[in-house]
Amino acid sequence: MLHNNVTLKKFDNLCVDFEDIYPSELEGSISRLLGSQYLQQVSDSGTRKLARGGVLGVNFRPIISLHVQISDAITTMSGTPLPVNVHFLFLAASPQTYMSGEALRAIGVEDMVVVGEPMDDPESIRLPLLINGFKVFVQRSPSKSHFAHLNILGEDFIHASGAHVFFGGETPLFEIVFP
Repeated sequence: MLHNNVTLKKFDNLCVDFEDIYPSELEGSISRLLGSQYLQQVSDSGTRKLARGGVLGVNFRPIISLHVQISDAITTMSGTPLPVNVHFLFLAASPQTYMSGEALRAIGVEDMVVVGEPMDDPESIRLPLLINGFKVFVQRSPSKSHFAHLNILGEDFIHASGAHVFFGGETPLFEIVFP
């Protein structure tokens, strides 16, 4: 239990200033900014070579929408084989990618069986998901956190995909370029 409390405290400290991003914004203003509806199924499961995001608010938070779907290592009764648009806050300081419970339910992870993984503590399991076609081990955002509704794109995704991140410019721009 100590391990989970230490992990949650580190995660809370990492994202302490994100409590002003509300769940309703993911479906509203953030979806409009990114040009894609949050948690909507899409038929194109191909890997995009360029993903353009946006910059959120006065704190210039980089945010991007990427397709997420379950991998072959997950069996689910209610999940969709189609990818779902998930809006991620890119946080280079996070070594781990996290997804909210709501986003995980949208792809059918609430009734999942992960091959070879014990299900003792669902929040500590790292789920093998496909983000923009790249396999990444994603962890559920801690439910007791003040930002449990957010999806955090971490450095593990950048490493797994071999992508290059561009964030900057006079008019702030955020893009991820894939090999």
